Amino acid sequence: MREITPRDNKGSIIIRFTYSGKEYCFSPLPGSKYADKFALAKAKEIASNIRNDCMAGYFDPTLTKYKPNALQGRTKEAAIRDAEDARAEYEARLSVNAVDLLQLFEDYTLFKSKTLASNSMIDYDRIKNKIRRCPHKLVRDAVQIMQWLVNDHKGTSTSSLEKQWKLINACCKWGVSTDKLQSNPFEDKKNLIPSTKNTGTRDDINPFSDNERKRIIQAFYASDSYKYYAPLVEFLFTTGCRPEEALALQWKHVKGAKITFCQKLTASGEIEAGTKTQSKRSITINDQLRNVVEGIKPVKCDQDDFIFPAKKGGNIDWHNFANRAWKSVLGTLPDIEYRNPYQMRHTAITEMVRSGNDSAMVARWVGNSANMIVKRYLGDVSDIVMPCG
Repeated sequence: MREITPRDNKGSIIIRFTYSGKEYCFSPLPGSKYADKFALAKAKEIASNIRNDCMAGYFDPTLTKYKPNALQGRTKEAAIRDAEDARAEYEARLSVNAVDLLQLFEDYTLFKSKTLASNSMIDYDRIKNKIRRCPHKLVRDAVQIMQWLVNDHKGTSTSSLEKQWKLINACCKWGVSTDKLQSNPFEDKKNLIPSTKNTGTRDDINPFSDNERKRIIQAFYASDSYKYYAPLVEFLFTTGCRPEEALALQWKHVKGAKITFCQKLTASGEIEAGTKTQSKRSITINDQLRNVVEGIKPVKCDQDDFIFPAKKGGNIDWHNFANRAWKSVLGTLPDIEYRNPYQMRHTAITEMVRSGNDSAMVARWVGNSANMIVKRYLGDVSDIVMPCG
């Protein structure tokens, strides 16, 4: 607990502190001045007693114990009764959400395992290992747990921290709904994750040129470290589908040259039915892309296996891909302006329109309205010559 010290409030003495989420502020010696050394010394003694009581569990929330003048005329029995009441209140607060987080998360994982794809369980296991190493064990210690996760985090991207918070938060929401918890102390703790500088968002419309697109795809195939992702990059640059749709594709969704998008990978690593705007849509890919897809299909694979899995199994972490593979490969192409990988979708849609395809048809291919294609996803076509009348 932080030190508690008297403060100068326009010449008078006050003590302000927070305990168990509640802020307290009072004058321990009404009428005394901050400049009075004897009064200030007495106030420091009172502040020290408050801190010691808080740490020992004997804090008096009525503050009567810490107001010397207020103790005049009080009986010993009354003082003991107040102390017992304060102790009871403290113990009652400690009992709230005094649930082992690891056990709760294991119960939640078991509950989710009934609906999650087996590969998605990898993320849950990773977070369980994190919780197991954390020195703070109870759900009520949400602040300390989040601070430990932040301090334990390696790297500059906070996407994995956000995923950890989302899954733990979802776990505690489930805990409340099943009466295992009185409340969810993680609900408002996302702000404890430090923000990182954004290098471009989905809303930035700045597509690559056709030449840049081809060079980026070639650079991925030529990369010793990241060529594993080359088929995914080519697929996204060609189809214009959303990354979360591609990462959720399974082999059962491919029938020859026809691919059906009917689910998406959420930020918390779960597979949800439907795409962002519709329940499903199908496209027919060209021979070149069909060869790419068939080229990465294992000789022996289950129909429920993902087409674009992570190297070690499970789903690809899009944020890790963006901050490692994407940045590294584009770093080898210094003459190409860096842009967020979501620009692969913008680029594909822009090229479809440039090729003379009707906006309504493009909208059906990529899962949006024709109006939205023109309004948001159509990139710069200022270099296209207008037809003469």
